[in-house]
Amino acid sequence: MVCFSFAEGPLAWALIVWRCSLVFSSFDKILSVLVHLLPGIVFFTIRWWNPTTFESMYPEGSLQRATWPYVEDKSYLWTWLFLVPLVAYTLWQILYFLIVNVLLRQTLLRDPEVMTSYRELSKKAKKANNVWWRLSGLLGDQNRMLMFIFLQGIFTIATMTLTVPIFQSYELHALFQILKVSASVWNGGRFLLEVMPRQAMLKEKNKSERKHVQDQMDQSITNAK
Repeated sequence: MVCFSFAEGPLAWALIVWRCSLVFSSFDKILSVLVHLLPGIVFFTIRWWNPTTFESMYPEGSLQRATWPYVEDKSYLWTWLFLVPLVAYTLWQILYFLIVNVLLRQTLLRDPEVMTSYRELSKKAKKANNVWWRLSGLLGDQNRMLMFIFLQGIFTIATMTLTVPIFQSYELHALFQILKVSASVWNGGRFLLEVMPRQAMLKEKNKSERKHVQDQMDQSITNAK
């Protein structure tokens, strides 16, 4: 259940929030979508279609789906779908902060090309100039990392909270799978129809400007002779 919380909580919602795009021409984008999408599909299958538990969900003589006996206890659900995963996430965040910002701080400062989760996500947010980038700058650029950790914490708490009703409802869980797939396909379509043409036009524009500058330099050299 802890893994279910992570798979259908922060990992799954990141697919939507960070607009992961299903673009078959990009290995990185396909990999990103699969990493965020497949764990949830696996747990959806285990939760609702595992042959071992499928029979127990349909009591003999009944056509209606029944909840598993052990998930009827709400305190059990909140403990293993929210509290325990949140503790695990908090410990991970603390360890990650200590390793990246204390133990490896000087190494990372010397090599800005090394990607950390903060560098990667802030790079995407800055490029898109989205709400996450603006929120992370509320306390100034020097405090962006702290704001990022704070926002990440809120995001994690909110998404883990949603795993409880998702775990309890087959219809809601199925709808969530459709939402995730639809979001990745939609974002992929937008990338192909909007972003790629814009990038191509910008590349062509930069190429023309460089050629124009080079022609001017050549002309200046010719005139000087």
